[in-house]
Amino acid sequence: MKDNNLRTRRKEFFKERIPRYRKDPVFFAKEVLLFEPDEWQKDALMDLAGNSKVAIKSGQGVGKTSLEAVALLWFLSCYPYPRIVATAPTKQQLHDVLWSEISKWMSRSPLLSKILKWTKTYIYMVGNEKRWFAVARTAIKPENMQGFHENKIMQADGF
Repeated sequence: MKDNNLRTRRKEFFKERIPRYRKDPVFFAKEVLLFEPDEWQKDALMDLAGNSKVAIKSGQGVGKTSLEAVALLWFLSCYPYPRIVATAPTKQQLHDVLWSEISKWMSRSPLLSKILKWTKTYIYMVGNEKRWFAVARTAIKPENMQGFHENKIMQADGF
């Protein structure tokens, strides 16, 4: 009983925070994922909050994949019925790098590990798997991106 009460309180707290999280994904990253972004990552996350298109150019090993994982989880958690298409040039990059990074950050959050379900190719809001999700797709063929329509769509292109 005590555990259910705690879960209910966490979910209510999260719902109350969503308007702030939408405006401030850095706050979401810190509070929900326990992720401490670098300055450039903070700038990129804040750019995402106000712009529909953001591009990141940088070298290897600077935290692009972590940023992409945080941004995907922010969007998936804070907007109703989003459809997110996460892409990378190869299956190895998509599944072994990006998708595992998303799993890492999601599992560090007591809340997200309860409200989101992670699978090999999908992450979805529990109870809304057909309309509230992120999907992993390779970007080799343009037809892999067809058929996604919703008010809130995010395309996360990695690498």
